[in-house]
Amino acid sequence: MKLKTLLLGSAAALIAVSGARAADAVIAEPEPVDYVKVCDMYGAGFFYIPGTERCLKISGEVRVQYEYSDFDYDLAANDTTVGDGYWHARVNFDAREETDWGTLRTYIRLEGDGDNNRDARTAWGALDAYIELGGFSTGYRTSRHELTGLPGLMYDGAYFGGGRTMYFDYTYAANGLSVVGGISLDNTGPGPSEDESVDGYIRADYSGSMFNIGAVYSHDTSAEEGAWGVYGNVAPVDGLLIQAYYNSQEDSTQWGGAGGDTQAWGVGASYKIMDNVKIAGGFYNRESDTTEVDGYSLGLDWNVEPNLVVRLGWNYEEQDPVGGLDRDVTDYRIRIQSNF
Repeated sequence: MKLKTLLLGSAAALIAVSGARAADAVIAEPEPVDYVKVCDMYGAGFFYIPGTERCLKISGEVRVQYEYSDFDYDLAANDTTVGDGYWHARVNFDAREETDWGTLRTYIRLEGDGDNNRDARTAWGALDAYIELGGFSTGYRTSRHELTGLPGLMYDGAYFGGGRTMYFDYTYAANGLSVVGGISLDNTGPGPSEDESVDGYIRADYSGSMFNIGAVYSHDTSAEEGAWGVYGNVAPVDGLLIQAYYNSQEDSTQWGGAGGDTQAWGVGASYKIMDNVKIAGGFYNRESDTTEVDGYSLGLDWNVEPNLVVRLGWNYEEQDPVGGLDRDVTDYRIRIQSNF
């Protein structure tokens, strides 16, 4: 009996001591997790950079394209066919924050592309890099004074435009009206020894409920000539978009080419036949001192998923060079593109 009492007493003492020590022990609390917070101030996809009031959006695309081209010259001996595959990758970084001067935006676009030949790959680089504050903008990007044909139809670059330049400008926007005025550096002078000149430009765009119209004028200082263009599009019914453009330049290289008098115009339309299927067609014409081109395009876009599109395209061009061989070019393309 004494032994049993002794054992019970010893156990009770040990429990009491252990409880006292447990009460005195310090338990480390976990560090609070700084979760990434959604920033809905500038639209979908933005989030706050942890520890700051700046919002960031990361987006991009991967494009895989296969194409086949048939070149038909006046002389059959020069006829040729070309088939190849191409890839293109893009990453965009868009950072914004509010300041006493308005919204501060820093934008970088990185791109790389190539074909099936490893040696033909282009190094990754910054295609766009610019800063915006309030209505002011400066940096390097697609020329603000260019009209880029019929956006969203068929082939990228099948019409004209898309050059890039250093620039500084100011944008006024209110009630659907946007007016941009500024200067850009022009390094397309007559020879490689020419210094970069400063060109001026102004562009106005207006967006209504069913239409958009715009006009632009740019002055080529080195050529002492100007270039101008107009465009418009209208959506008369749901799913249908009709577009048209015209531009002209006199003895200028503002919108690409080797200079001289050039003009281009085009019309096109696209129609959404299903929620995820769109068809498109268009005609364009380009004329210069040395060449005239008539082009016809057809395309079909199938959005397999919201961020995955398959595009089928056909393009036919009649090229009539002055003092050279006329040729017809037929292109067939299939493109698979995923966005994020």
